[in-house]
Amino acid sequence: MKVCTVIVTYNGMKWIDECLKSIVNQSEVIVIDNNSTDDTLSYITANFPTVIVLRQAENLGFGLANNKGIDYAIKNGADAVFLLNQDAFAQTDCIANLKKSAKDNPEYGIISPIHLNGDGTEVDYTFLKVTSPFSASNLTSDLILRKFSKSIYPLKFINAAAWFIPKSVFYKVGGFDPLFFLYGEDDNYCQRVLYHGFKIGIIPNATIFHDSSNSNYQVGEDGSEKYFRQFINNVYVKYADVNTEHYKNLKKYKRYILKKTLASLLTLKVDKCKLFVSNFKKINILLVRKSVLTNRTEGSHYLNL
Repeated sequence: MKVCTVIVTYNGMKWIDECLKSIVNQSEVIVIDNNSTDDTLSYITANFPTVIVLRQAENLGFGLANNKGIDYAIKNGADAVFLLNQDAFAQTDCIANLKKSAKDNPEYGIISPIHLNGDGTEVDYTFLKVTSPFSASNLTSDLILRKFSKSIYPLKFINAAAWFIPKSVFYKVGGFDPLFFLYGEDDNYCQRVLYHGFKIGIIPNATIFHDSSNSNYQVGEDGSEKYFRQFINNVYVKYADVNTEHYKNLKKYKRYILKKTLASLLTLKVDKCKLFVSNFKKINILLVRKSVLTNRTEGSHYLNL
């Protein structure tokens, strides 16, 4: 099984040396750089000559940049792709164990290693949130008891810091949906993987170290870029879920926002009124409907395979 590791970089000098050193001896590596303004690109080309670099003229976001790397990997003979964040470092035998798990569990569309923090002293915060007792009770119990009763633990979602995906999945599920620029794309992809009959799992014998300072779970200040990004991502994660008919209710949700807008106007809450108007304008009903109907069909959507 030929595996290509795909890494999206954007101003990643803080991590890129350790990230690439951890993975170049485990698989071929493809870096898609989202128009970094620091020394990330020059450092890679000077110090990692075997790494393939696909330089972008603009910041495509996480999902679309990964799509370019996935497309390149498969066209160049990859049987599976390992998506790794630029701020993550892989354990020595990480890919070997992921490959074995993929061969033993062909029904799994996404397989993830355990995520620790950057220095391995704790479980990564984001990983901890998605593997709570409510979503992965067996894994949580086994982690506490320091024993593993399964070779792979199924769950509904795992964040995309380190995903191992067989080639066959991309031909059925496609790539990341351009509906999402940053964050939310992994929720949407997991929804689609499950819809098309694959499973999602974590294996306990592979580990990455995720040096993330991800503050996306902290709510952005009203009116900020982060606020609007979180708002539209949350809306699209819910209403573009292929496993539900929520997209049909998006017009009703927009009417609800319109009522909130008018109520704010009548009570002279001008700032709130402006916020609701902006939220109303950002929701594209037709785009969400198209996304759901497209993603329910099998095919290599958003890739050029």
